[in-house]
Amino acid sequence: PAGAVEPALNAPNVHDAGALAAAIRSTLHHLGGRIRRLALVLPDSVAKVSLIRFDKVPEKASDLEQLIRWQVRKAAPFRIEDAQVTWQPGAASGGGREYLVTVARRDIVQSYEQACEQAGAHAGIVDLASFNLVNAVLASGASSADWLLVHVAADYATLAVVRGGDVVFFRNRSAATDHDLVDLVHQTAMYHEDRLGGGGFGRVVLAGASVLGAAETDRLR
Repeated sequence: PAGAVEPALNAPNVHDAGALAAAIRSTLHHLGGRIRRLALVLPDSVAKVSLIRFDKVPEKASDLEQLIRWQVRKAAPFRIEDAQVTWQPGAASGGGREYLVTVARRDIVQSYEQACEQAGAHAGIVDLASFNLVNAVLASGASSADWLLVHVAADYATLAVVRGGDVVFFRNRSAATDHDLVDLVHQTAMYHEDRLGGGGFGRVVLAGASVLGAAETDRLR
């Protein structure tokens, strides 16, 4: 039902856990069998994604974790002690390395996991929508050149630049603040050229075009 779930970074998301659990249970029933494990893919707007570079990477994993948490603490709109923090090694250069870091409120993630449990299933993987789209493109054999993902949802837009197998740029903006997606794509292309040393994209993937109007879709193309 409308309002049962409202994705947000720093506010409750699940307002009707029973309705969400019922929807999940119904979906699993239509799939058939006795599904007890699933992957939970959440909207990008429930988390903050950052690219953090270290010129020197600590040898100990525990030291790296502390360093990453210290860096993202500055930008998180909530206490880092209340957050779920995950990261993945990114592009390496000059002895340093970038890390793709995701931060989400732990209670928000748990509210989705609990709805799955009420439906009789366990969420073994929790991930973001755009990350899964990137993985899908990589699995299909992406261009060897840098490529751009433009992911449009009802309430946000995400742009990600991928170089090889690494995300080197990630930007998420709500629909309320960015009305012109074409300008956002143009700004990203300029940043890619000026700051990331790019020479144009080998491929552009548009996901969620059904959310856009025909005029804006034509402008993007």
